[in-house]
Parts: sequence; C-alpha cells; structure tokens
Amino acid sequence: MLHRILFAFFAVTLVALPARADSVFVKGREKPILGTVKTEDGKGVTITPSGKKKTDEMIAAEDILDIHYDDLAPPEVRLAGGSYRIAKDQDKLAMESNDPVKRRTATTNAIFNYNNTLKKMNAHKYATRMIEYRIAYLQLHQAAADGTSSDKALDSLQSYKKRFPTSWQMNHVMPKIAELQISAKDFKGAEETFREIADLESLPIEVRREAELQVIQVNLKAGKADVASKKLDALEEKAKNNPAFLSRVKMTRAEILVGQKKMDQAVPLLRKVVQENTDRTIKAMAHNTLGECLFNAGQYNEALWEFLWVDAVFNDDKNQRAKALYFLWKTFEQTNNAERAQECRELLVSGAQYIGTQHHSLAIAAAGKK
Repeated sequence: MLHRILFAFFAVTLVALPARADSVFVKGREKPILGTVKTEDGKGVTITPSGKKKTDEMIAAEDILDIHYDDLAPPEVRLAGGSYRIAKDQDKLAMESNDPVKRRTATTNAIFNYNNTLKKMNAHKYATRMIEYRIAYLQLHQAAADGTSSDKALDSLQSYKKRFPTSWQMNHVMPKIAELQISAKDFKGAEETFREIADLESLPIEVRREAELQVIQVNLKAGKADVASKKLDALEEKAKNNPAFLSRVKMTRAEILVGQKKMDQAVPLLRKVVQENTDRTIKAMAHNTLGECLFNAGQYNEALWEFLWVDAVFNDDKNQRAKALYFLWKTFEQTNNAERAQECRELLVSGAQYIGTQHHSLAIAAAGKK
C-alpha cells in the first residue's frame, strides 16, 4: 500500500528519470507524471507528459505533493547529480526519518544544498519558488519535531506569501500560516489569513470555500460561538448543493452545539454524518468529531470506539489519524489503561509522518510540561 500519504507535502521517492523530464508528484498516484511543466498558477500546474501521450494535463494545486525540475542550468545542479539532487535526497530523509539526529542533520543538509542550488542555477521562476517553499517548510518541520519556536519558519512563510502570491504553493503556505497563528492564540491574525484565502480569486473554489469554514472554526476557538453560528447559517445556504462540504458544515454545527452544552442535538447530527457519507476523509473527521464530543462529555467508553474507527480503518489522512491517536492516548488514560495510553502517545510523538500536525504539537507540548 502506498504509505497512506502520511505527510501532506513530501511523501515521495526519487526515481530514475529520463533525460530532461520534470516530475510532478500527485496525491493518490503511485508514480509521478513525467514531462515538461508548461505553466503554474494558484489553481495548479499544467504539464505536457513525456512519451506518446502529448495532451496537456492540469493538476489541481491541492493535489500536488512536489515537483522535481530537470531543466535547471548549469548542468551540475540538475537531478542527475549536484546540489539539487543532494537537497532532494536529504529533504526526503528529513521528512521520513524517525531518528531525531538523522532528521536534524538531513534538514540542515537539505537547506544548505537548496541554498547552494539557488546561488548557482540560472533564472528559473518555477524552480526558485519551489526551492524557497521547501526551505521554509523544512524550517517549520524541524521546529515542530523539536517542539521549539516556529517564529523563523513563520517569517519565511510570510515572506514567501508576499513574494509569490500567485504560486500553487499558496494552497499550502497560507493555511499553514493560519495554523501557526492559531497555535500562538493569534485568532485575529488567523481569521484575517483565512479571509484573505477566501477572497483570493487565483485559488481554487474548494480552497476558498474551506477557508470560509475555517474562519468560523477560528471564531469558535476564540470563544465567539454566537458569531460562528450566524456565519455558519450563511455558509450552510451556500453548501446545500455540495454534499461533502455540507457534511463539513454539519460537523461544525455540532461543535457549536457542544459548546452550547446541547449534546442531545450534537451527537445525533454527527452520527447521521457518519452514516450518510462514503468519503473516507469525511468519515474520519466525523468519527473524530463525535469521539471528541463524547470525550468532553465524559462518555469515555463510547468515545473510544469512534477514535478506534479512525485509527484502524479510516486512517488515510495523517491529520485525522494524529487526532485519533491523541484522543486514544487521553481516553485510555481516563479508562485506566496506562499501557495502551503510552503506546498511542509514543506512536504519535515518534512518527515522522505526524510532525507538523496540530495533535503532534499538542503531544510534544504536553511532554515538555512533564
């Protein structure tokens, strides 16, 4: 099985490439698309595939994991050898290694060689944007792994946003900026960032709609349940012809009801979302949300089963599995199963694929307080 795409941006393997072929790594595909990248913008990338199939293919920005460019000049920086290849190899190791020493060394080496590539290579708009994005992400990944300040990485991401506002990487950069702002309790800043995403016409409509929902989530985290409820009413009207997104709206509605101590309304709503959906990510989110509601209500045995569904069955999305492991840890503690609690905590903390997720950060922070 394809390693479940357990980390959002770089779960890829370098492969033997034909001469002068760019490689676009796409979520859900085992092999990269080889060819020539023609255009890139906020909505995605257009590539002309190698071989007999010459019909251009458009890859949506949210589905892109990585791009390797093989038309860099001079030749010594290309993937066939040189600093760019070293950077890619070390980047992969930094993302995958569970050994903190190896990961830290690989991160340092990757950043050094990416910078070396930028210094040596001739002008290449798309490769420059990708390399600078990887440098910023590596900084963030290492800070998350170590549980140290992410201020430097946030500055790099903010700078990236200003310099490359129409790049496809904005689909990943801007939500990550908002996540960091939420972690820092900068709810006003996070709301502004999500509003900016929602208003940015260069981004896909799905990304912009998701940002509208995240504005409501930020209001909830900021303790503005009444404001969140009114905004959700308006968004629910927009979502009525989109079943998958309507399910997301219903889950948020349930979270508001929980905040209002209306568990008798929240739980049936979430159970209905679980029953009605076939989308695995939506199911994972619904099970986790229902489990969290039950956990907060002290119904630990019932909550346990919801998190187990995500851990054992609906575990494709690394963020949702990280959340399930976090609450399994906490639920097993509440049910006096110290061995299973420790097992879930260690799996969450040590798994390289979970680094950068919200619940990995929470687990690292909790460990630091002990």
